[in-house]
Amino acid sequence: MPIEKPLLIECRACGIENLLADMISGNTAICNQCREDLINPDLINSHIGHSCNECGMAFLLKKDTGLVVGESECQCGSSNFSPIEVDKFVSDFQPSKPEDSSDIDNDFDWCRPAPDEQLEGDYNNIFDDDPGFAK
Repeated sequence: MPIEKPLLIECRACGIENLLADMISGNTAICNQCREDLINPDLINSHIGHSCNECGMAFLLKKDTGLVVGESECQCGSSNFSPIEVDKFVSDFQPSKPEDSSDIDNDFDWCRPAPDEQLEGDYNNIFDDDPGFAK
């Protein structure tokens, strides 16, 4: 069953705080500023985690960011936080393994739809026909 919770995460690369209102486990999280992947195993060494006891919002902040339990406030106004294990959090939110792509035809064109046998004539004829709106 997927885990869903709001998340405030500080980007390792650029330092911007990203607020993800509906973070669902298995989805990727990308930084709004630099487009770096936000949730990866490297967070274990660089971030600390806290969770608001009132609303359940998770905070993954750099270790040098000053979150003080009892003084810092969540967006809900509470200052009651519990520590969370970053490694467990990261493993819960890692995207699932991609499906095996061995059954995909190498000649399949992802950009174009299959040819439609019902079309007769040239595609440009659609634009050459006057629908009568100009009169």
